[in-house]
Amino acid sequence: MSDDKLDCIKVSQQVADKLKRQVLDFKKMMDSFQKRFQSDQSNQYYIMCLKWLNQWKEYVSYEELLANKNPSKYFGKLNMEHININLEDKVQRCFKYSPIKDHPWNTFMKENLQENIDYIIVDKEIWQFFTTYYHGTPIIRWSNGQGTDKTVAVNLLKFKSALLYPTVIKQIAMDTFQKQSFDHEYLQVDRSMKLKDYYILLQKTITTFTGNFAKDNNIRIWRYQSDQKDVFKAFFTEIQKQVGVLENNDEMSFDFQGDYVHYSIYETIEDVGILDNHLIIIEFKDEYKPWCIRNKAVQIEGKCENCQVVKVLNHPCVCRKVTYCSQECKSKDYNFHSMRCEKFGSDDDTIRDLSQQPNSIAGLAGLSNLGNTCFMNSGTQCISNTMPLTEYFLSNQYFDEINMDNPIGTKGQLVKRVGSLLKKLWYGEKSVVTPTNYKKAVGQFQPMFKGYHQHDSSELITFVLDGIHEDLNRVKKKPYVETKDSDGRTDFVVAKESWINHLARNQSIVVDLMYGQYKSTLKCPKCERFSITFDPYLMVQLGIPSQKKRTMSFKFFDSFFNSTSKIIPFDKNKNISLKEYYQVLGQELNVKPQNLFAYFANQYTSFEILRENRSIIDIRKSAKRSQLCFRVLQDGEVQIQNKFFVQFSNKYQEFQKMQYFQNGFFIFDGSITRKQLHLNIFYYLNQFFKDYQNLNYEKDILNKYYSLFYRSNSNYWNPCSYCQSKNCNDCEVKFDDETLEETKNKVATSDSQSNFEIIILWKESPFKSVNLSDIFNHYHKLNKIEIEESTQSRSPFQNHGHSNQHSASVTLADCLQFSQQPEQLNSENTWYCKVCQEHVQAFKSMQIYKAPQILIFTLKRFKASNRMFKSKLETFVDFPINGLDMTDYLINSKTPQEYENETEDDNGENNKQRVLYDLYAVSNHFGGLGGGHYTAFAKNKFTKKWYNFDDSHVSETSESQVITKAAYVLCYQLRTDESMNMQGQQTQTIQQINEQYNK
Repeated sequence: MSDDKLDCIKVSQQVADKLKRQVLDFKKMMDSFQKRFQSDQSNQYYIMCLKWLNQWKEYVSYEELLANKNPSKYFGKLNMEHININLEDKVQRCFKYSPIKDHPWNTFMKENLQENIDYIIVDKEIWQFFTTYYHGTPIIRWSNGQGTDKTVAVNLLKFKSALLYPTVIKQIAMDTFQKQSFDHEYLQVDRSMKLKDYYILLQKTITTFTGNFAKDNNIRIWRYQSDQKDVFKAFFTEIQKQVGVLENNDEMSFDFQGDYVHYSIYETIEDVGILDNHLIIIEFKDEYKPWCIRNKAVQIEGKCENCQVVKVLNHPCVCRKVTYCSQECKSKDYNFHSMRCEKFGSDDDTIRDLSQQPNSIAGLAGLSNLGNTCFMNSGTQCISNTMPLTEYFLSNQYFDEINMDNPIGTKGQLVKRVGSLLKKLWYGEKSVVTPTNYKKAVGQFQPMFKGYHQHDSSELITFVLDGIHEDLNRVKKKPYVETKDSDGRTDFVVAKESWINHLARNQSIVVDLMYGQYKSTLKCPKCERFSITFDPYLMVQLGIPSQKKRTMSFKFFDSFFNSTSKIIPFDKNKNISLKEYYQVLGQELNVKPQNLFAYFANQYTSFEILRENRSIIDIRKSAKRSQLCFRVLQDGEVQIQNKFFVQFSNKYQEFQKMQYFQNGFFIFDGSITRKQLHLNIFYYLNQFFKDYQNLNYEKDILNKYYSLFYRSNSNYWNPCSYCQSKNCNDCEVKFDDETLEETKNKVATSDSQSNFEIIILWKESPFKSVNLSDIFNHYHKLNKIEIEESTQSRSPFQNHGHSNQHSASVTLADCLQFSQQPEQLNSENTWYCKVCQEHVQAFKSMQIYKAPQILIFTLKRFKASNRMFKSKLETFVDFPINGLDMTDYLINSKTPQEYENETEDDNGENNKQRVLYDLYAVSNHFGGLGGGHYTAFAKNKFTKKWYNFDDSHVSETSESQVITKAAYVLCYQLRTDESMNMQGQQTQTIQQINEQYNK
């Protein structure tokens, strides 16, 4: 704060007396501190920031008052920060469990701090004295010794650490760990602590764990070191290499190359010799599972393959990685485990020669459920009935195209298992096939599908097709491809270039049949810049419009001069107050809830400050008539008790014409003077002035660059509330000592409805090279007040000739239209705008540019209801079985494979043709998320009939039964002959249906 502003602040006699009392009390406590320190039996002391203490001494004029001198100019005029804000180190702490969670060691200080330079040590009496008047984070440290030998261990040993137990290893093995590394977490400890005592302290935390952790002998400490820069990532990678091949029911253990840290080896923490490139592993024991770490320093424990008891294992099996507790167990189990040592992929040669026979099952075979594998069976039946792909496999063409050099493929293991399974489903004679080897191969390509947990059939289809593509990729060496900006070129030219770039790295039967092309558009919410790209897709994700879905639209001001348009989900079932909603919004916007402030704004009228007890549902309804705004208050504004709202707008004068844009409001203390009002407003505007610290507001700024005026309420009937003149055209805000409350009271006497509004009238640009008009045009566009449209259009329900009618239905056409609407990116998925030069929550829209021969839709039934859980949308979606007309939803009616024959003059954009698809398979999901079940419907190529595939059970069904609310994945094939498969049904376009509806 400048000296000019300090001079304007007056300290009342009451405040002055309180500050003087603080000086005397502190002096008295400090004089006796050393004596208390040596005699006190307490071993708990507090660290206090010396920089803050020196600032406090200036604030209370400590030295001057003790010397009976007049207070300094800073007396009572400084904004005191939190006491230890300059000492505390915001690191990610390792332990979230008691008692270490609340241990004083778990408050971290910045490193290399020195006593009497950066901090001083005080006792509880002095700390409580200061926290009676000021806020601060307590940093507590313990003392060692007694009397004159007593010292406080301030700078603790800080070391990198990670927690390890079977669940963590399992997550890494199943590839469900959130990151490809451990978090960068730290622990602190007194160097002089006995290592045995540290073991005991860590063991106390286990009672707060969730799970079956052992009660005794339940913890081990290890040291891992690496030359790599990121020791966390190095350790994670080492584990992942070993456990990546484990299945769900395997023991979650790995071989560890590191040091065993035990109190039988080291006496104190300092004896361990922990360095910066060390990672301390704290391993916990599960009651019913072996230790995670295998190391020569300890005996290897595990579950015996035969007796299934966790014991020390000394008898390994040579043919498999299996170990036994005794020779007797090994002998008993040999006959059983030897049968399971089946070589992976032993049936390649026999499958190659398999061909269609009179007794072949012809695609009507079921798939055994191996344990929660209904999702896999459902998705696989959809793939099996994709006839152009299946015929490719049945003809053995895939053997000639296996890419053994692709580093992200499986060197043919997956594609061979797919080919083997399809041969059994179509050329085999068994009505039920057990897909054991196929499941193993899928798990090899995508570890997420290892084990026997329920998964998603859409993800299964995506990963299997992607795996087939990588195993059959005709491109042996992928070239580097540079993406170019559109530079004003047409969509067709940019799209064709993008597709050629895609083919330079990706060519396979899957790309030929199933890959389409998206047009992706991003729009900056601030400068409205567009970015258009064209991307390949394998599946089309379709959102389902629902009457239950609500959003909240508002402008978010993270500062006085910067706003962003926001659209976030809104739960109409939670009718909470605005104050409670701040908690929800604070988490969404990543700001302090107590710093949020809401108001309504209109383009030409006063703002409306919203009360905290007002219903958020009522606020949202009113927002359709006014612009809802949220502003982040500064900490100083939040702390003001006597809040006085000053609405303000900016105007500038150019050729006698007044133009303006609104910004919002200031929050001041009502007791400040109009002189202080001037200075505080300049404090917010000083970012526009170079070297503002050296400017004198009254001499250099006031009435030169801008003036302050009250917005007058005078009219033909009423005089101005500020000057009582009937011809007032706004009144100048005087630079004097009248308080804001006094001014407001005078106005209220004549007009109780008048709002306190200030106009900042700009006369000269603060920037030499920028005109006032350019500044105003920029901020007017940025902060433009917009009113939400109240009408919402929705396409009518379309009936495709079947008998299923649902009052809560939507159509596939509704989903296609809904999915093309722009959506705003969330705060965790921002886009870098080159114009604004920052990451923004852009509006993104996806349109289908081209569709392939095989078009697969996934209905987005599963959505995140919060950050932890998902919910399922049960809306009935009506979709056509025959004659899905995609003409209106494709920008280019040609398939991607027809790119070579297209020119800029003759292409599927300019010469659009009708595009029809026919349904051939559906993956269904019944029930909830946890206990749901998957089945499939598919139309058989030979019988032309529909069948229901429910794991191993296959039965014929009617076409009218195919469309259900359980439909999840829809598989369509392009109709190449319009007369094919019409079945006497007249196909109508979306436009024709809409015309009939409107009649």
